[in-house]
Amino acid sequence: MSVSRAAFSFEKALAVLKGAAVLPFKASSAGRLSRIAGKLLLKNKGELIIGRNVSFHAKPFPSSVTVGKGARLTIGDNVFFNYGLDIGCTSSITIGRHSIIGPMVNMIDSNFHPVDSQDRSAAKPIVIGDNVWIGRGAIILPGVHIGSGSVIAAGSVVTRDIPSAVLSGGTPAKTLKEIEVPPDWIRRYN
Repeated sequence: MSVSRAAFSFEKALAVLKGAAVLPFKASSAGRLSRIAGKLLLKNKGELIIGRNVSFHAKPFPSSVTVGKGARLTIGDNVFFNYGLDIGCTSSITIGRHSIIGPMVNMIDSNFHPVDSQDRSAAKPIVIGDNVWIGRGAIILPGVHIGSGSVIAAGSVVTRDIPSAVLSGGTPAKTLKEIEVPPDWIRRYN
């Protein structure tokens, strides 16, 4: 397919790529070489900032990212998201550079509704440091900070802060051991 520069549109780019969409779409800002493979359901009523070389691999299961009104989702450079991702951002979620988010991971910064009539909980920001690996099926709950270089084991439920350079796991997640993560080492570069 030959497309002149003047006639090149986002829709034509999608046709050329046959199933892989190139960002930005519905993003407030997106870096170069960011991409989507598969189906990403994206609702952005707030601010969505996507770094360079961010990949959403939404196959065989679709992924869903929702950024509510007045909320901010920030994704650093070289982040990889696997299939079945579910992000619900009503306030603030920050994902650091070079992080790997495994399949079927869920991140929510709010409970979305009160548990009972006395519940006064509000949305609480989530911060995920640089070079973090979050394993399959992990759930990241409101107010959590995961330190740089850490690994969250598959199936974990993260209810409280996790320090840097540790392996954490369980329900609720706790530190299992310290790991060696030199400052200049990147777990995986995509």
